[in-house]
Amino acid sequence: MSFIGPSPPPLDENFAPLVRRAAYHARLIGSLAIVQTIVQVLGFLSGILVIRSLSQQEYAYFTIANTMQGTMNLLADIGVSIGVVSIGGRVWQDPYRFGQLINTALGLRKRLAVMAILVITPVVYFLLVRNGAAVGYALVLVLLVLIGLLPQLSIGVLSVVPRLRSDVGRIQRIDFSGAVVRLLCLLALLYLLNAGVAIGTAIVAFFLQWFLLRHYVAGVVDLTAPQNAEDRHAIVGFIRKLAPNAAFYCVQGQITVFLISIFAHSASSVAEVGALGRLAMIFAVLGNLLTNIFVPAFARAHTARKLRLLYIGIVGGVGAFGLVVVCLAALFPDQFLFVLGSKYSHLREELLLIVASAVLNAFAGALWSLNSAKAWIAGSWLYIPATLVTQIALIPFTDFSRVSSVLVFNLISAVPSLLLNIFLSYRGFRGLRHVHS
Repeated sequence: MSFIGPSPPPLDENFAPLVRRAAYHARLIGSLAIVQTIVQVLGFLSGILVIRSLSQQEYAYFTIANTMQGTMNLLADIGVSIGVVSIGGRVWQDPYRFGQLINTALGLRKRLAVMAILVITPVVYFLLVRNGAAVGYALVLVLLVLIGLLPQLSIGVLSVVPRLRSDVGRIQRIDFSGAVVRLLCLLALLYLLNAGVAIGTAIVAFFLQWFLLRHYVAGVVDLTAPQNAEDRHAIVGFIRKLAPNAAFYCVQGQITVFLISIFAHSASSVAEVGALGRLAMIFAVLGNLLTNIFVPAFARAHTARKLRLLYIGIVGGVGAFGLVVVCLAALFPDQFLFVLGSKYSHLREELLLIVASAVLNAFAGALWSLNSAKAWIAGSWLYIPATLVTQIALIPFTDFSRVSSVLVFNLISAVPSLLLNIFLSYRGFRGLRHVHS
């Protein structure tokens, strides 16, 4: 006996759109991952070339200058990028309106940069001299740090445009061009290489990326649009909320180099921390995927179901990747350290600590990026007292003159940030549930 009824529609009619969408995103992610891997390999080669070519004294200067430049750049971005991504997720399809947002953000970044330079420049000079740099050489390195900061102020804002437009090809070309030019400059100047020359090659790469990015943005966004008062008010609101937290985060992000610079007995300890930090570049590919694809997609999503799926996928992927890296560092420390050269081959214990710290920070950073993309940041100031309490409790047990001891201090200090970001995500999704219920 057979039952005749309406035939179910073919599977491809039900799932074809979903399959096509999944295939598109897989190609997009795969393409970016491949190119970003190449870019990061080039960057890694540049970093290893610098590590192997410079004496530990010179590499200590390079580490201090590079670290403090990053601090200035972060302080000049307090709340600005979050505002651009958050507001841009709603207006990116309107060139004039998007242009207003971009110009408003650029203006605010310049003002913040002035304050960051005034605060951090004396610190850079002090740390360089403290670690043995001659006064004239320290002043030259400080000047190079400031010059290198200039293009980064615009890059941080302009790079949001291709990300929100999902223009992966443009992102790839700009990143690839900068990485190739820096490596070629290093190779050409190999026999003249010192900390100043190494910083100078990075400056050339930054200005090239700025030029290419601005040329692209001018073609898709109205850069003649005036600044927007409402955008300024909204971004200033982010700045006010995040200023204490972001300033504290900047200090925490560089605390390892700072503590070693102050308390260690020689510049070689600073060089060791800087060299080990280069191995953390393995997370740069993941960071670029988050910045250029996943976080903008999360910012554009508006349904609770899509947000949950994206969140689980992103957070799960970051966690799995981090676990694999920690296991590899534990099983094959000599292979990791081989690329740094014989000067750093003894740092097996320190290697595992810095990789674990990088994993923890990458995971917390991914959570923070997702939370900030949806402005789930209320209460983020709790990061400050929670971290301070943790660090005060650790002080009696920490020998700040030893690299391994400072790395343990840094690792445990990252735990409050991780826990707080988990809570902010939970509260954000809970708020969505109430809105849609």
